[in-house]
Amino acid sequence: MNEQHHDHDTSDLRDLLPAAEPTLTAAPAELVRWVARNASRLAPLGPGADPEAPLGDLEPLRDLVGDARVVALGENSHQIREFGLLRHRVLRYLVEELGFTAYAMEYGAAEGRAVDAWVRGGPGDLDGLLAPGGTAGGIHRLGLPAECRDTLRWLRRHNAAAPRPVRFLGCDIPSAGGSLAPVLDPVAAYLAAVDPGALRFLEAARQISEPIAGGTVMVPAYARLDLDEATQDRLTTALSRLLGRLTDLREVHVERAGRAAYETALSDVRAAVATDRAQRAMAEALAGAPDGAGFAARERYLADTPLEFLDRSAPGTRAVLVGHNAHIQRSTGPLGVATMGNLLARALGADYVPIALTGNGGETVENVPDRDHPAGMRWGRAAVPDAVPDSVEALFADVRDRPALVDARALRAYARRCGLPEPVRTRLDTAFLEVPALEAFDGILCVPDTTLSADLPK
Repeated sequence: MNEQHHDHDTSDLRDLLPAAEPTLTAAPAELVRWVARNASRLAPLGPGADPEAPLGDLEPLRDLVGDARVVALGENSHQIREFGLLRHRVLRYLVEELGFTAYAMEYGAAEGRAVDAWVRGGPGDLDGLLAPGGTAGGIHRLGLPAECRDTLRWLRRHNAAAPRPVRFLGCDIPSAGGSLAPVLDPVAAYLAAVDPGALRFLEAARQISEPIAGGTVMVPAYARLDLDEATQDRLTTALSRLLGRLTDLREVHVERAGRAAYETALSDVRAAVATDRAQRAMAEALAGAPDGAGFAARERYLADTPLEFLDRSAPGTRAVLVGHNAHIQRSTGPLGVATMGNLLARALGADYVPIALTGNGGETVENVPDRDHPAGMRWGRAAVPDAVPDSVEALFADVRDRPALVDARALRAYARRCGLPEPVRTRLDTAFLEVPALEAFDGILCVPDTTLSADLPK
């Protein structure tokens, strides 16, 4: 073990992002006026809002979405009530009016298989399914807050009578990068029947990864600060050899298990490899030496999972994809990483339409790393800061009554035609992330005020 102790308990995750002063002293007044004139006002989301209300206000989405195969719905912060309610209504519109038949999320791909079975009529209790025994503080549930669970219950009701049920797809690495168990456990069962000789690689990985596992990537990242490089390299080597085994013996495995079972196991092993890389990258960032390329593994897995799903689905399959704005953006990430959205845009072109969700008031989540917390970080409540002048949120200054939808492509064209400066950042929790917002997203949904999900402590 490395005896050097690293103290980062009071750091904020924003410290990992490059800071920059606003490039403007005031938002371009003509763009603010354009947004006020052209934004589509949507149904309010205040207390008593009915997510099952008629959807006529969402009709502007028809032209924005067009014939896209994947529509991504973002959020500037997780655990926000209004984003969950708004995504629920947009999902209903895309399913009921435009025929979308898949609902993909920034949620573990392996864990998502049980959710998919449940929304298609499988047995069990949803809350118990999302927070199984042994997860500290029901940490799995924090990935799917109350509003999202209500959406899944709606999907189950919809599917009960739908001629073509909506599939659920998790796209992410397991446990938000916190544990390899959700992928190694099913792979162990698979190998026991198909290739017992490969179990030694899996068990070697388990021996190292299980003692440092936690509810999010922050727990093993902190643990790795005190774990020597040789031990971490043994974990990486074991997973690499396991992946090589499944890749090299592909035909043998397919003959023994069938293609579907093999592809599921291969995806789980790839998720384990990506999780190892994500944990190491976060540990390096906490140690003060972030390597942007280290974060690419998770983005690659997030993109490959829905693309592979589309490849094996029936022609015409269209998917709604939910993730953080930082993941769905078409541009590269703040550390120079090709984001999930960037990779999807490269693969799908105009068939990928990302829509950012953001807000301009109320409260939001503040994530503070804490190595003594079961999740490796504390979730706190914070006031939403005023929009900085060069942010996309500043352009919604005169739209304060209702949620509003803007076609970012039309706004970008107007700004360039008039020679006006475009917004260069957007909200990330209580900070602002440098993003060319009108290029990164095709649509912007801005709500006047945000509140936290009921799942977060008061």
